[in-house]
Amino acid sequence: MSNKLCERLGIEFPIFAFTHCRDVVVAVSKAGGIGVLGAVGFSPAQLKEELDWIDEHIGDKPYGVDIVIPQKYEGMGSMSAQEMEKELWKMVPQGHMDFAQKLLADAGVPAWPDGTTSMGLMGWTDATATPLLEEALTRP
Repeated sequence: MSNKLCERLGIEFPIFAFTHCRDVVVAVSKAGGIGVLGAVGFSPAQLKEELDWIDEHIGDKPYGVDIVIPQKYEGMGSMSAQEMEKELWKMVPQGHMDFAQKLLADAGVPAWPDGTTSMGLMGWTDATATPLLEEALTRP
């Protein structure tokens, strides 16, 4: 199934698979589509590890990296990711927090380990997304 998009990207099929799983990225690209690694929740070190693995297993097939870099957002340039996390937590009503914590406890989901954070979406700031972009752009 050849078309201009396939020719331009060097793929056989106009199939894009967005995933957080490096194995799926490689499998889709090797099958003729283009695997796209969703990198929002990764640290730069984690992204490097994932991309190194992909590069070792994908051969000469193309793949993509999906990084969210908003044009603007509330608090842009005025607070760190940690400060934004605190502000976001303040916006969640206590009743919602209690419900979610009970739901997780009832399902046997363990609490976050000490020293970790539950805010994986903080990659949605330019300060945290830029290092991911820089790592992704080191690839061919």
